[in-house]
Amino acid sequence: MPSKLLIDPSESKISVLRRVVKLALPVVLSNLLYTIESAFSIILVSGLSASAVAAVGYSASMLWFIYSLMALPYTGTSVLVAQRVGAGKDPSPVLLWGLLLSTVIALPLTFYGVELVSLLMKSFGASQTVLELSKGYLKPVFLFITVGFATNTLYAGYNGFGDTKTPFKVALLMNITNILSAYLLIYGHFGFPRLEVEGAGWGIALSEIVGLFFYIYLYIKHKKPFPISYNFDPKVLLQMLRIGFPTALERAFTSLSFNIFVGFSARFGDKVLAAHQVGLRVESVSFMIGFGMLVASTTLSGQNYGAKNYRGLDYGIRLTTHFTALVMGFMGLVIALFSHQFSLIFTRDPEVINYAVLYLIVVALSQPSMAYASVFSGALKGMGKTQIPLFVNLSSFWLFRIIPSMLFLKLFHHPLVPWFFMSLETTLRAAIFYFAFRRETKRLL
Repeated sequence: MPSKLLIDPSESKISVLRRVVKLALPVVLSNLLYTIESAFSIILVSGLSASAVAAVGYSASMLWFIYSLMALPYTGTSVLVAQRVGAGKDPSPVLLWGLLLSTVIALPLTFYGVELVSLLMKSFGASQTVLELSKGYLKPVFLFITVGFATNTLYAGYNGFGDTKTPFKVALLMNITNILSAYLLIYGHFGFPRLEVEGAGWGIALSEIVGLFFYIYLYIKHKKPFPISYNFDPKVLLQMLRIGFPTALERAFTSLSFNIFVGFSARFGDKVLAAHQVGLRVESVSFMIGFGMLVASTTLSGQNYGAKNYRGLDYGIRLTTHFTALVMGFMGLVIALFSHQFSLIFTRDPEVINYAVLYLIVVALSQPSMAYASVFSGALKGMGKTQIPLFVNLSSFWLFRIIPSMLFLKLFHHPLVPWFFMSLETTLRAAIFYFAFRRETKRLL
């Protein structure tokens, strides 16, 4: 049975938050596992060189641009499954179309993905050394990119259905596979070939293969996430495209913009770029909490919107945003106070550590704002209003982050400039999302 999040406006705050956290916690833990997995790759290659750290970190950032294409089937699957569960309809056609779309999108990337990402990294200022190392890392990832897309679509189906515990178990298995295989292949332990940076890429590819096989096993053995009736309803495809396309466009341009922004750090050399990547890994512990609550808010919003329970939707989302801001604000404080110690986990280079500490102190201030931006964005997507996050994220990123950074870097040549505007932009974006959500709910209530 699906885990329904239909909220009674008279329900106590504690009761609502308990249900939301129960749904979000496995997502948070799954993404924390991904953070550990990503951090472990950085730690392992740090024994090779600072350029290796920059290559793996920057390649991972660029992969977010590629995975933005996955947002079309992922968002369409997650939102429509949630809405159909709330409305008491069969979610099977949604998952079927999601899997088909993800395969069609991923296939060309199998052949041209490495060249595409390398071209983008070169355009954004990556050094030749970083470029060459990145190609080795990306080769196995793109070889099995179709598997990764299918795994993410199944993950979306579980989330929309309200089952976040099963994907956590799959993520745990994938995490172990990634860490173990990366450990064996980067340095060639126990007779395995020494692949160095390429070994980290094989860790990702092998983990995706294991994840997909486990999802297939769960369906064959237990009919999870739900029994599938093989109905390719064309109306569902049109709905999926309408909901998923704006999010895919948003993710693509936001990720591309983000990597343009990371290019500002790359201009200061491999050590500053490495520090930026170290900072991102530390910050991601807090960010993954926000992402988990974003997934929960999308499911909460989608199910209540599908059931036409608009007052419950508004009540549940408001409680979720305040709670998430409180938790992420605390995480920001911890990050700021222990920024030096966290940086030491990834590198012993004193110059990289000094820049990483600067980065972490600046971004720590924006963690509560990131919480509000994440949850309100997820809520709007659950309502099917995916065009609003598209407009807000793109306009905010360029108007408040990239353009001011470009202008002020001409006056002050220091990486602190883009990092400051990154924090400021997050705060302004949170305010815009708040007013957008309030406007949409007023139309419903």
